Amino acid sequence: MNKRILILTAATAMIFALPAPAEFTEPDTSGLASKYIADVGIEKDPNVIFTENFEEGSIKAITTRWDEAKNSSCLSLAKDVPAGSSGKHSILFTHIEGQESAHLYRQLLPGYDQLYLRFYTKFDPDCHPISHFLHVGGHNPPTPWAQGGAGTRPDGDKWFTTGAETCGASWHWDFYSYWMEMKACPTGKFWGNDFINDKNLTVPKGEWICVELMTKMNNPVTERNGQQTIWINGRLWKENGQITSHIGKGFPKGNWVWDSWNPDPEGTEFEGFRWRSVKELNLNYLWLLVYMTTDKNPGHHNKVWIDDVVVAKKYIGPITAKKTEK
Repeated sequence: MNKRILILTAATAMIFALPAPAEFTEPDTSGLASKYIADVGIEKDPNVIFTENFEEGSIKAITTRWDEAKNSSCLSLAKDVPAGSSGKHSILFTHIEGQESAHLYRQLLPGYDQLYLRFYTKFDPDCHPISHFLHVGGHNPPTPWAQGGAGTRPDGDKWFTTGAETCGASWHWDFYSYWMEMKACPTGKFWGNDFINDKNLTVPKGEWICVELMTKMNNPVTERNGQQTIWINGRLWKENGQITSHIGKGFPKGNWVWDSWNPDPEGTEFEGFRWRSVKELNLNYLWLLVYMTTDKNPGHHNKVWIDDVVVAKKYIGPITAKKTEK
């Protein structure tokens, strides 16, 4: 009897020793979108700063609302929208391998210390790896055009950027961030840092995905109390018992391996983001970027759809669909 209990106890201990699964949390449906069925009227909400649903009727009419439209010949309107959307069109980015990528860039003035960006996107099943995707950030002073900085660490008073990326050929969601205390890669160069590092957080192709980013500036500027969050379809990502897609001072636990933060509940607390060293640098731009460097198949068409973009001061959440009649 004692032996049997001992065996059972050992087996139970083995079960409890197994790592917690990587999974999504329950969806958060409490955002601004919950008050506006199919997003109708959301642009009038006092917490909303900018919306773009690509319903202006032509690419030319759309691009006039943006400060910069690069390679707009690769942009077109598509009759394909997310479920529950009130619109009839999305914008289609078509990258032809061997040619320049397209982007839309817009200032968000006068600038903000915290922003939420929600958008819907869909990737063609035959889409090749994307190098860089949608970003928010700041320039001091603000500029009406996108600026570079790849491979360099910001000094804290002129610029920073962060965004949602699909991590090349591995196709999983993560952040890609440049800021004044970012870490270097083994060669000493500064490429965008990533933070979730879980290939289970996959990017499915051929279906609409709701992505939302939150970026909060450090305040005062001497502190490391900046934050960032990513929701996928209104859900946070949880791995080994801790939320890993919400990052700030003291959370989650993990360790730096060169320029990648690797969450680990047995690691150290994340130090937090010091995005800036001067108050004048804040969140003042939105960059819809489908940047691709692959040219292995010249002429190949890579297609990415984007729709129902909302920038706000509070959490937005997925589109609230109309109730079906019984």
